[in-house]
Amino acid sequence: MRRTGFMVVLLALAAAPVRADDSSAALDAGGVVLTRSADIRMVDERLMISPKAVKIRFEFVNDTDRPIDEIVAFPMPDIDARQFWFSPLGTTTEDPVNFMGFRVAANGAPVPVEVEQRAFIKARDVTAAVRSAGLPINPINQAGFKAADALTAVQRKTLADAKAVDTSDPKETIPLWTVRTRFYWRQHFPAHKSIVLEQSYQPVTGQRFFAAVADEKDAVREFCVDSGAQGQLSRMTSAALAADRQGGGYLDAFTTDYVLKSGANWKGPIGHFHMVLDKLKPGNVLSLCWKGALTRIGPTTFEFDAKEFMPTQDIRLLVVSSPRTFPKGRR
Repeated sequence: MRRTGFMVVLLALAAAPVRADDSSAALDAGGVVLTRSADIRMVDERLMISPKAVKIRFEFVNDTDRPIDEIVAFPMPDIDARQFWFSPLGTTTEDPVNFMGFRVAANGAPVPVEVEQRAFIKARDVTAAVRSAGLPINPINQAGFKAADALTAVQRKTLADAKAVDTSDPKETIPLWTVRTRFYWRQHFPAHKSIVLEQSYQPVTGQRFFAAVADEKDAVREFCVDSGAQGQLSRMTSAALAADRQGGGYLDAFTTDYVLKSGANWKGPIGHFHMVLDKLKPGNVLSLCWKGALTRIGPTTFEFDAKEFMPTQDIRLLVVSSPRTFPKGRR
């Protein structure tokens, strides 16, 4: 049965109230990616991440005596259409192409970008077959899945022969392809001058319930939740249970992933790297595994600052809040 909204699974908890498993998946994305270049240097990167927004400011310098025109791309995270036919995806926009609301500017001016969105079964491109059936390449919204169910018998057979859909249930058509979306443009880098690229997007943040710390050992390890944060989470759980015993003391957990290490196609390390993490509300708990000191700079924000920085790890951010306090996006 298709999972079109929240996943609803009853949790059998001895001597405890039952609560629905209202979870959704996160997808990882990162910054812009250059074609590998030995002549363009990143002198500065300023990164801000929260469960609701990612903003990045890059400053690149062309160290050569000649101008360079380079392809710059922003690869969106892949979407497994079959997986999200069965289970919910995290927050997205209503646009099936620009589903993360990606924007980019160069030296303050908006950049007109090209977009490529294709459907793959492993390495096999089935874009033409999907389009010929009149289906959107990205069917993650309900309209896309309904369109698949409304296909004619001939269209269903054509897609089934291409192994692009599962038609074992005569009433349902399950897409089997992976959606790959890439925004790209040609960027001019003048000789011995800097170019500032600024990008922003809404991350695909996942959501789940967070039980008592004793029951969340995997999450504690995965996100390196320290003893201080564990104590705060225990107090939040107790307060949530006291306020609503039927709620079972569950907290809302949000996970946001950011690809940091794989896009290093520029010359040398990042001259100056500055990262700010925002947990959105003072009472929320923020945790991640990170090699370096994070300094609190505000009621909800933490920073990391380094020179000659070479990314060696990606970011997996956990933000936990008390129930009904988190500003929720579309699910």
